[in-house]
Amino acid sequence: MRTVLVVLLIAMTGCSGWKRPSTIVAKAEAAGAGDLSSASTGAIQSWLERHRAVAHEVNRMCAAVRDNAPADWADTTEGRLCAAAHIVAVSPFKPVESDHRVYESGWR
Repeated sequence: MRTVLVVLLIAMTGCSGWKRPSTIVAKAEAAGAGDLSSASTGAIQSWLERHRAVAHEVNRMCAAVRDNAPADWADTTEGRLCAAAHIVAVSPFKPVESDHRVYESGWR
């Protein structure tokens, strides 16, 4: 029974596979994004919205990779990062200007 458990454990750890290191992911992680391997595209996009300079730089780096990427690339960490960076980089950011008027309800 113990040997069956050991064999299953070894087989399960072998399923994770080896991922090639990505300079694009390393760039974002070095900029403070943390470990992106388990982050969703939405979480990455939220971080990039607060760090727009990183988003623009990552989007430029992704342009060359995006054109020749295989079909499953979008599901990788690099693919999710590039998708989020593209969304942030192409969306115009304009801070909302306020007239500082305050409106109150009629109930006092």
